[in-house]
Amino acid sequence: MSGAREKAILKQAVSHLLPQEIIDRPKSGMMVPVHFWFRKFWTRKAKSLLLDKKAAIAPYIERNTIKDWLNYRENLWGKYGIKLWLLVSLEIWLRTYE
Repeated sequence: MSGAREKAILKQAVSHLLPQEIIDRPKSGMMVPVHFWFRKFWTRKAKSLLLDKKAAIAPYIERNTIKDWLNYRENLWGKYGIKLWLLVSLEIWLRTYE
């Protein structure tokens, strides 16, 4: 880092390979396909992690709320998806570092 400029060293190292507009463009973030992952791979795993009677998040989040979110039949991602993804991440983290 160079002050608030992230990846300053990397940009310097490749500045001769990339157009200046790429080097100078503002940060744009990176979209991760969490929505796809959750729908395709994580729904069942999320249920087993978050609704487990021994879930590490159990003291912090009501099971019925999680059940409602997981059983939501419309656009799950638009309504509760990011919350569920964060809870799954927290649950895995808590189990790892308890």
